[in-house]
Amino acid sequence: MNKILILCFLNFSLLTGNLCKDGKITISDIDNKNTDLKKQNQRLFVIERNMNKNTVCYDANILQAGTLNLENPIDAYWMDYATDGKRSELNYIQRRMAYGFSFEKTSLGNIYLTLKAFDKRKILVLIDNKGSSHAVIKINGTDANLTKIYVTAKPKMYTTVEFIELYGNDTKTGKPLYEKIINL
Repeated sequence: MNKILILCFLNFSLLTGNLCKDGKITISDIDNKNTDLKKQNQRLFVIERNMNKNTVCYDANILQAGTLNLENPIDAYWMDYATDGKRSELNYIQRRMAYGFSFEKTSLGNIYLTLKAFDKRKILVLIDNKGSSHAVIKINGTDANLTKIYVTAKPKMYTTVEFIELYGNDTKTGKPLYEKIINL
């Protein structure tokens, strides 16, 4: 009975403006119960190149509930370290070819990420029981948390890749892993 009286009082107060300034309700006055929509990004891995210091970052979009945002799981963008150090978005061609990706959802709430320019190995993106994101890929046949891909392209136009290098840590031991891939 007390709960009903309190709810009636709150409804009346909101309608008459007694609980808010100037009779207006602001967003800060309302208890936002839908906190799952607020996201926090966590870095998965980066792509660096021999061309310049600019870096492509791949972040997991994590919902506040600690799960991967399966509608928009990855945020890929440039960090312009060669110029001003600010973030900039990938352009259309970069998203479609060089640094873009596709993904497929798993039944466990994770995704398999496939990079457009390196589609030979899928990357499992998952959130562990501590709420940390991981990009798991095979490096020299061992499951590894991917931290960096380094791309070495031929000078002049930088359009032909000579080789890539994968850097990560063994998922079981934490030891650093490395692999150089020449035949793309």
